[in-house]
Amino acid sequence: MEQPKPTNQPRGDAHALTQADDASLARMRALLDRPLPAEDIAANTVLVASKGDVKLGRTRSVLVFVVGDERLALDAEATHRVVPVTAIRRVPHRTNRVFAGIANIAGELTLVANIGAAIGIEQGAQQTHFIVIGDAGARWAFGADRVEGVRRVDESTVLPAPTTVRHAADGCTKSLVPLIDGDSDALIPVFDAKKLTQLVARSFA
Repeated sequence: MEQPKPTNQPRGDAHALTQADDASLARMRALLDRPLPAEDIAANTVLVASKGDVKLGRTRSVLVFVVGDERLALDAEATHRVVPVTAIRRVPHRTNRVFAGIANIAGELTLVANIGAAIGIEQGAQQTHFIVIGDAGARWAFGADRVEGVRRVDESTVLPAPTTVRHAADGCTKSLVPLIDGDSDALIPVFDAKKLTQLVARSFA
């Protein structure tokens, strides 16, 4: 019986796209592989040291930053590192309104989110720093228009977020802290880093 002749089947579009994505990520790893500058190491040393003071003597350390016109905060102990912004590389077929791409942060390829788009805040055109949150193996970075630094607040002055605030910014606000600057004071929302990570991670799923 005559055997059927082998035929060459064209590769599917999905397979070709997968190969293209892998090649793009390989190029990113080569382009982004560079050491952490000395000034970044010094800045993160300050941040790590502040984490040891969290709730020491009934104080809380929070990292205060600005997105657009909003002053926001994260618990210092929930913040992995803060570094000046670096180049963001788009990921073919994956980059969207919230997921900006991948950046090399301290020698580690890290997913980057547009935090303003994620929480419904108008973000500035030029961010100055990346703030990195999330557990090892699931890090996310987002750009801040300005980082004011770590502030210590009296634990007794921390307020639970009102219901209306808890439901704002996609439910990531867990408390409010009062900050006094000169003659003015303000209540700054403190984000739950875990919920914020889960929120931006949905854009990459």
